[in-house]
Amino acid sequence: MFAFSVTGRAITASFRVPETHTFHQTLPLPPRPTIIGMMGAALGLDLKSAHRFADEHEIAVSVCGDHQGTMRDLWNYRKVTIKDYDPEKIRKRLHYSILIREYLYDCSFTFFFGSPSREALEEVRNALRSPVYALTAGNSDDLIKITAVSGVVEAETAALTEFEHTILPGDVSTRCTPTIDFTTLPITTTIVSPQVFLLPTRFAFEGDRRVVLERQPFTFVRSPVRLSEPMDGYIIDNHRVIFQ
Repeated sequence: MFAFSVTGRAITASFRVPETHTFHQTLPLPPRPTIIGMMGAALGLDLKSAHRFADEHEIAVSVCGDHQGTMRDLWNYRKVTIKDYDPEKIRKRLHYSILIREYLYDCSFTFFFGSPSREALEEVRNALRSPVYALTAGNSDDLIKITAVSGVVEAETAALTEFEHTILPGDVSTRCTPTIDFTTLPITTTIVSPQVFLLPTRFAFEGDRRVVLERQPFTFVRSPVRLSEPMDGYIIDNHRVIFQ
């Protein structure tokens, strides 16, 4: 397995939990489809072509990252409807509604890309160093600044048990034990238990529509934990990485 890392920062980021409606909760870290979309933007590909590229070259991804705070933004949007509104209803803005979007603030991310093909990774790496389109952290307004891109290396597998600020495939929440010494922890430090989300992993593209074909559980780990059983992963740039 060949791999490299990409480090970046974003002032704000939001990764909407699928199927949410009036309250758009954000995931703590970008899921695989978001990272594949970012890779596609760097390569100049549309979403369908980006996923095809990832499948053809067996692109695996992972991420480590953290944020300094969260906030909620109130969005006013115009509803897509076939109703005909008379001037009075339009004046009262009955064809508008609101939703709440959750954001992460002051974010730092390290993305990891892996593949059996070194040539494919070199192509992705060069694209991320000079992307065709601007890269974003979720929403189109959340620009991300790439600060470092490592070289492609051959990564060796390792049995890993300790993790923080990352995503683990599957529901491993019951296997996690906190490794924090609570007696020395500053009172202002926020402790977050592992969170499990059922997220899309495969899609079918029908014109402009994207249909979910498969969902899998993922465990989002922020505060340091130790697993009762090791997982096969990699040590890349001093980070413990489990690829998706």
